Amino acid sequence: MTVLEPFESVCLGEECSSRLCKQMKRELGFFSFLSEGDLGDVSVFFNCRTVTARTNLWNAGDSCDYIAFIISGRVQIKVDTEFPGKQVVVGVFSRGSVIGSSCAVDTAPRYTTATAMEDSGLILLTHDNFNRLLEDYPPIATKLLKGMLLSEASRLQKAYMRLASIF
Repeated sequence: MTVLEPFESVCLGEECSSRLCKQMKRELGFFSFLSEGDLGDVSVFFNCRTVTARTNLWNAGDSCDYIAFIISGRVQIKVDTEFPGKQVVVGVFSRGSVIGSSCAVDTAPRYTTATAMEDSGLILLTHDNFNRLLEDYPPIATKLLKGMLLSEASRLQKAYMRLASIF
């Protein structure tokens, strides 16, 4: 499997920034707290990326240097088990999901492996850009965090419901 290469924005320039801004607002619920003006101000902090199926976005142990917002496709998250070389799938995430969100605030090595199950479109926010966003636009960063927290809370609630249905 291929590992996602270091960041290179596939999408450059003002036209791309405008298109990215609109796609972020339309496609992803956690950006719904942001106005079009907010998105225009901060779209430069984000990178667009397309990955092909079977590409690892990251491996367990990699540095925690970005989070990903899924625009299209599906990404599988796996964790290592106590048996060497064996992993278990803990989730499959698709459009509208955020993955690796702990990297916004923590740089500890990743404990999961993320693999694109099909060609996928992503919006990436590096740890450094998130910190710049916090410094330069604190109210907008707070709104983004609010949306991300709501997304994570919803995901956790669904996981609790699935777990409860087993018993």
